[in-house]
Amino acid sequence: MWFLIGVLVLIVFIMILYFIVTIKLKKLSRKILGTSDIKGMIERGKFLDEETPKSLSSLDNLYLDQLKIDFPEMNINELKSFVESNIIECLDAIEEKDIKRLKTTNEKVKKYVLTKIKDLKDEHIEYKNIKFHKTVISKYENKKGIATIYFGTAFEYFYKKNQEVFHKKQDRIITECIYVIDSDQVDSKLKALGLNCPNCGAPIKSLKHKKCSYCNSGVIDLVTKSFTINNIENK
Repeated sequence: MWFLIGVLVLIVFIMILYFIVTIKLKKLSRKILGTSDIKGMIERGKFLDEETPKSLSSLDNLYLDQLKIDFPEMNINELKSFVESNIIECLDAIEEKDIKRLKTTNEKVKKYVLTKIKDLKDEHIEYKNIKFHKTVISKYENKKGIATIYFGTAFEYFYKKNQEVFHKKQDRIITECIYVIDSDQVDSKLKALGLNCPNCGAPIKSLKHKKCSYCNSGVIDLVTKSFTINNIENK
């Protein structure tokens, strides 16, 4: 008997506590958001998350003048378009689960894509309606024979897994682009840079001989005459 009474008291206590918490949440929601509809608040938060582009800290104004001095012939907008094209290639390779869809031979980029593919396991994913909001310079370094530009890209797309309906997603990616200014200073760091021969895919062990040690293709122009993508990661 006393056990049943105790259970009833506990149930009543939980109901009262739930009622009090619900009232407080509604008051807080009304005060902050102007509505007491908690479900509506959650739906609105979800809507805002889908529609609001990821924030980026643009440092274009800080670095553009220096880049023009260091690389007078560089077209920054073309480089940004190159970065965005690489992101599309990565998404395409992830969707198809095929690393061969990538044009780059950079090991870091390939590892990024392979990790994404591995995480999917047996699931199938689709991307559509990819839209870039903006690509900005996040950081620029020029030291020890290598110039490095870090680009931040905010973009959106619709995606689905397996038989799910398409969902809208806002995303942000940081892309590292490098330009080898002095090959004599970077030979010891080539392994860390992840540079590969564009012809056979073999690791580039030295830039001094200007040719791939495996297939004899010229590689010096690949890394000393233009910026090349050296890494990519979600942020």
